[in-house]
Amino acid sequence: MVKLTELTRYDDAHKHCSKQALWDLFDGDRDNFNLAHECLDRHPRDIVAMHVVKAEGGYETLTYGELSDGAARFANHLRDQGVAPGERVAVMIEPCFAFYVSVFGAVKAGCIAVPLFTLFGPDGLRMRIDDCTPKVLVTTADKAHLAGGIEGLQVIVADGGFRDMLAPYGTEFEASTSARDMAIYQYTSGTTRELPEAVRHVHGSVVTLMLATLYGTGQRPGDIYFVPSSPGWGHGMWHGTIAPFSLGITAVSYAGKFDPARCMEAIQDLGVTNLSAAA
Repeated sequence: MVKLTELTRYDDAHKHCSKQALWDLFDGDRDNFNLAHECLDRHPRDIVAMHVVKAEGGYETLTYGELSDGAARFANHLRDQGVAPGERVAVMIEPCFAFYVSVFGAVKAGCIAVPLFTLFGPDGLRMRIDDCTPKVLVTTADKAHLAGGIEGLQVIVADGGFRDMLAPYGTEFEASTSARDMAIYQYTSGTTRELPEAVRHVHGSVVTLMLATLYGTGQRPGDIYFVPSSPGWGHGMWHGTIAPFSLGITAVSYAGKFDPARCMEAIQDLGVTNLSAAA
């Protein structure tokens, strides 16, 4: 059977695209499906998963193997801390090793990852914390005080000691989720209601996402694909992170205050072949 990722002509795509063909892009099925496995574990370990463009200069380059191991370690850490499947893990940091490991480690553990925009102040953060009631918040030292006094919330500071915290844990973790289990809460900007709304995504949401991935942004194996939007919002998380990871593509993200000249420099330096950005 021809895989949809091998098709480049509209007529061929129209002929072969089906619900089953979308499922055939993945290892799992409706009863056994984990988003972290599909996005990280099943790809060649030495392929670059993500180049993080740092606004101040330089890049952080992360392989699929590095992120897969880190996510398993974080999942084991959550289990060791008594964080149960279905409980929420909020992550409010810029794109980096700790961000991807925390999000996908939570998902691997059967918890619900909640990516949050890093520029939220105390009111914006508290509003979302009160809404989704996470057990854990992963953030930076300069943001940790914003969560002060929130009862029952464990704050993990993702600083230079984050990797050391994970080091004692193993890189094996047996995920046990289905495509119907909840995986991610993604908050909207709140433009249509008084409070921001958490859009609830199940593990199997990535299968439907493939329609936009293959035929909207046109991603294909071999791409170097850049989305400068923050993964604290849906575009950066789903189209900029989960979509390319699900196909084993090398993705590019942006950390820090946006600068168009720095963005253009990164496109040249990294050889970006595909770009999706807000207007």
